[in-house]
Amino acid sequence: MLKHRGRTITVLVGIALGAAVFTSIRLSIHASLDSFSKSMNSISGRTDWTVVRPGGRVSDTLVGLLLRYPCVRAASPILSTYVKPVQKEAEPFLLVGVDPIMDRSLRSWQIDRLNKEDAGLWLDLLKYPYTMFIGHPLSRQFELAAGDFLTLEHTFRKSDFRVLGKLAPEGPAIVEGGRIAITDIATFQEFTNLHGLIDRIDLRLRPAVSENDLEGIRRLLPEGVFLQSPTETRKSGQQMIQAYQLNLSILSFVSLFVGMFLVYSIVALNAASRRHELAILRSIGASSHLLFLLFLSEGLFLGVAGWLMAIPISSFLVKYLLYGVSKTISVLFVRVHVENLVLSGWEILLSFGITVFISALSAYHPARKAMHVDPKEVLSISRQEKILKKSPFQLAVIGFFFIFFVWPLSRLPVISGFPLAGYVAIFLLLTGFSFLSPWGLHAMGNFFALFLGRLGGEPARLAGLYVRDSGSRTSISVGALITAVALYTALVIMVHSFRETVEIWVNQTISGDLFLRPKMADINHHRDPLPPEVIRTIKNIKAPVDLVPYRRFYLNYDEALYQFEAMDFQNFARYGKFFWIKGNPSQSLPKLIEGEGVLVSEVFASQTGLTVGDFYQSRIEGAALQLPILGVIRDYRTQGGVVYYSLGHFQQKINRDGPAYEEIWGGVRIFFRDRTQDLEAVVSNLRGQLFDNCGDNLEMISGKKMRHNIMQIFDETFAITSVLLLIALIVAGLGITISLTMLVLERSRQLHTILAVGGSFRQIRSMVFWEAFIMVVTGECAGLLCGFFLSYLLVYVINFQSFGWTFLYRVDWRAIGISLPLILITALFASLPAVYLVFRQSPSNLLREC
Repeated sequence: MLKHRGRTITVLVGIALGAAVFTSIRLSIHASLDSFSKSMNSISGRTDWTVVRPGGRVSDTLVGLLLRYPCVRAASPILSTYVKPVQKEAEPFLLVGVDPIMDRSLRSWQIDRLNKEDAGLWLDLLKYPYTMFIGHPLSRQFELAAGDFLTLEHTFRKSDFRVLGKLAPEGPAIVEGGRIAITDIATFQEFTNLHGLIDRIDLRLRPAVSENDLEGIRRLLPEGVFLQSPTETRKSGQQMIQAYQLNLSILSFVSLFVGMFLVYSIVALNAASRRHELAILRSIGASSHLLFLLFLSEGLFLGVAGWLMAIPISSFLVKYLLYGVSKTISVLFVRVHVENLVLSGWEILLSFGITVFISALSAYHPARKAMHVDPKEVLSISRQEKILKKSPFQLAVIGFFFIFFVWPLSRLPVISGFPLAGYVAIFLLLTGFSFLSPWGLHAMGNFFALFLGRLGGEPARLAGLYVRDSGSRTSISVGALITAVALYTALVIMVHSFRETVEIWVNQTISGDLFLRPKMADINHHRDPLPPEVIRTIKNIKAPVDLVPYRRFYLNYDEALYQFEAMDFQNFARYGKFFWIKGNPSQSLPKLIEGEGVLVSEVFASQTGLTVGDFYQSRIEGAALQLPILGVIRDYRTQGGVVYYSLGHFQQKINRDGPAYEEIWGGVRIFFRDRTQDLEAVVSNLRGQLFDNCGDNLEMISGKKMRHNIMQIFDETFAITSVLLLIALIVAGLGITISLTMLVLERSRQLHTILAVGGSFRQIRSMVFWEAFIMVVTGECAGLLCGFFLSYLLVYVINFQSFGWTFLYRVDWRAIGISLPLILITALFASLPAVYLVFRQSPSNLLREC
């Protein structure tokens, strides 16, 4: 290794890149998942059960009723919402309303550096309205101390809160990375205009509670109010993060997998270049097992050293990946806030173990070959002929056997939510094409030997013959290139297909010229509707527009998280449409308008097993719904599936006992009837009109900007994927370099004999370049074919099993057409070190040794 520092460092860099990417991705997602789990556990505290009303809030009169029940030890009403400081560009943080006395037995809120004098601060929280305790990160960000004021903005109100002190960074105060504040529940209700209402009631029960006791509590609850486990929300969030974690982990493993070919290549190269040494060792008494351990330990050393080199690379990568991963999870799935990266001993050990194991596994076959070196064969001149007569067809048969079982295996069901069969199918596909590479090189070598002989002369013809006869040594690195190109092709197709489908969905279903909703509606899960006076103002808009109001609820169907959206289908159908998969749109739309059924998304259908003809059942804000499913549509909301229902009929159901029909809107889309006018100008004018009448209490987003933001989020989501693919391609290029170097070293006598009998340096250089060309073209062609198979698995198997959605299959021919020549040019540059090796030693010195 010291003698050949260049190729050793090349392999170590490849392993280090693979290990660094794998480790950084794992640590980033683990930190996000750990932050989410700790937040959920801390905010739950010692809660045994939670009283909730799906889609609505609970009356606070239930607290006293529950406390009188014998098995209830403690009950604490809770309200929470995200609020925003009025400072420009300040991020929202979580405000929690609690009763400090009732909540003490469930959660341990602690004031920082508490002493006897500070104990009275808890009483101040009860005595004085609009006071709060804040977490340390908020105190640092806004430079707040006890007695300072902070103006907070909720949906339709701004108020000044006085800071009583800071929360100790422990227990529930670590939620959201410490970006949290607590206030008295009475202040919270006044600030948010939720008098008499609470989000939930957390219960702590006495020991040895029986099922009969729980049934007794359920009988106490009014219709539409339920008793549920506090772990349900945590489980659904964890499942979404873990599905994302699995896909990114598999993708990050690709770099390590490609690095496996590097280790194989260099160990095989070292074994081939030192056959004389091995023969001498055997002749003076060294055992075959000693030679085996020599090269196996070389692989182990490369793994350990590569992993150690990965540590500084990981420390650099993880800073950027942690931000990107946590932001993606927050935008797509559940809100996480990672303040500090906590190093997990298990993740470090896993990274080390996988890196070293892969390196040792890669070195195993070359080490086995080295232990069978025959001194007579190695020291004889005719040894090369024996090596080159191995047939590649046996490996091709094994490769076709693996590929044959890919599709049947991919159709097997998921196991505990994990698409194991799909990932095994991908592994078999990549392995099968890698086994085909010797046969592919043999065929391409024959073809190019004839074709290039006329185009490139004798050097090109000899290059084709050398590639044809290079055997498994060259095919290993070509297999690495096949893997990298296949993954690149598959992911380019998948991302392009996904993007094209999402763009169609956005333009059809997320249609609208102007979207109106309460401030911070998205982050607060649309729990706060528009006030009646705002609804009246919108209805009285003096412009030729159509309104599509809606209400949205975040719910659970068994353990599946989904959104229920009630909307005005009649007006929506004039300007937009759904992206149907199952059902008849022309027959179903009139029934939807009349409230005779619901539409469900593909994700909801896959998570629940419900489809067209089945009945959707739920209870939302006290309204019992049992409606037939009229169709299944594509919808790409990442926070679970979606169910659509008629807004008018939904409001009639929830107001069935009321004295009069009351309209409640969570938001509204506005469409201009005249589609030929300058929409941007009229949208701008309408925004000004609404601002004059409603002030800045509304979030007003133009439809064009809304759709642009969705596509921007999509592009940012796959930015990490692009980085991982680039690293895999770099590692594959290093593999080509080592393979060419191995071929040159094995044929150094032949090449220098050609030089000695009159061959030119230019001809030798040309021959090595042609060899690189044939190897890369073979790898790209096989990788391209493998990539199309792989893309089909990703689109129709892995994504569906992991996230519950599929999309239209589209090929980005432009991206593939541009990238493949660039990969070829890059790989040809990788042949330069091999060319340099040809001229490093003079022909006379080398031939004298023979």
